[in-house]
Amino acid sequence: MNGVPVARILGFEVRLHLSWLFIIAIVTVTVAERLTAFQPDITAPLSWAIGLFGSLGFMLTVIAHELAHAIVARRDGKEDEAIVVHFIGSPAVVDIVASTARSEAAIAIAGPAASAAIGAALFAIGYALLTVGPGWAPVADLFAIVGALDLILAGVSVVPAFPLDGGRLVRAAAWARSGSQRVGTKTAGTVGRWTGRAFLIGGLALILGEDIVDGIMIGLVGWFLMASSRSVDRWLVLDELVQGLHVGEAMEQELHTITPQLTLDTFASSILDGTAGPALPVIRDEAVVGIVGAAQVRAVPQRSWPTTRTEDVMVGGAEMPVASPDDTLTDALERLRHSRLDGLPVLDGAILRGVLTRRSIAAILHARAEARGQAL
Repeated sequence: MNGVPVARILGFEVRLHLSWLFIIAIVTVTVAERLTAFQPDITAPLSWAIGLFGSLGFMLTVIAHELAHAIVARRDGKEDEAIVVHFIGSPAVVDIVASTARSEAAIAIAGPAASAAIGAALFAIGYALLTVGPGWAPVADLFAIVGALDLILAGVSVVPAFPLDGGRLVRAAAWARSGSQRVGTKTAGTVGRWTGRAFLIGGLALILGEDIVDGIMIGLVGWFLMASSRSVDRWLVLDELVQGLHVGEAMEQELHTITPQLTLDTFASSILDGTAGPALPVIRDEAVVGIVGAAQVRAVPQRSWPTTRTEDVMVGGAEMPVASPDDTLTDALERLRHSRLDGLPVLDGAILRGVLTRRSIAAILHARAEARGQAL
C-alpha cells in the first residue's frame, strides 16, 4: 500500500502519501506570506514558524476528513484497517463501492461535511481571538487561513467527478434512481468527463483573458478529471469481464509450496522474479498454515535471508484470508484487495487446490477480453 504510516487512530492505520512533502511546503509558504500581508510588523522567523504549524494543522484536518469517510464505511461493513491520506481524492475510489446507494452517499458526504465543520469552527475561533486583543492577531489569522483551506477542501471535494467525493455522490444518486450500481458508476464517469471539459474550457478562457497562470492550473484540473473519467470506463470493462467467473477458473494450479522451516534464501529470488509464482503457500503436515509473497520477502534485507525462516515472515492464522474454487471472482477480488497480499490460498475444505494471484486474474481477464474483441 502506498504511503508512510504515521499513526493509528480509532483502529485505522493512517498513512501519508509522499505528496504531502510538497503540500506542507506550499501551505507553509502560503500561510507565511498571508501573515506577512495581514500583519506587516510580524518577524520573518515567527511568520515561517506559524506557517509550518498551520501546514501541519491543515494536514491533521485532512486526516480527519479521511477518517470521517473510513468511520462511516466501517459502519457499512468495510474492513479496511488502513487509510492513505492524499491531499484530495483517492485513486482507488472508483473501486470502493458501498453496500447500498444510501450508504455510498453517506460515506461520500462524510469527508466534505467534516472539512466544512472544521473550517467553520476554525473561522469562529479566529474571530473570537481577534476580539481578545491585537496581540492575538497572528494566531487569529492562522486559524482563519487554515479554516479557509478546509472550506475550500470541502467545496472542491464535492465537484462531481472521480476521484473526488462528488463523483461518489453522483454514483449514489444515479444508483438510487436506476437500481443499478453499474449504471451509477457509468453515469458518474460521464458527468466527470463533462466536468473535466468544463474546467478545460474555463482554463482556456482565462488564458485568452491573459490570466495565464490560473488558466493553466484550471486546465490541468480539467485534464486530470477527464483522465480519471477514462479510469472509470476501464473499471466498468474490468467489472463486466469479472462477472460470472469463479475462483477455480482464475487460480494458478501449478503449485509450488514451502515449509515453515525453510530460510528465505532458498526461495526468495524465485518469488521476486515470478518463476515460482508471486505467492507461495506454506505447508505443515499437509495443512496450509500461511502464505508468503513478494511483499513479505521485500520487507527483509537480502543479507538476512539466510537466517530468516518462512515462519518468521509468513501471513498465517486469522490474518490469512482464503478462497474456495466456487467463490465468485468478484468476492475474492475484494478479499484480495483488503488483504494487501500477493495471493490467496484456494482451499477445497482443507485441500489446497491453487493460489489466486493478481497475475492469474489478469491473465484470465485478458483472455476473456481478447475473446470479446475488447481492449484492456
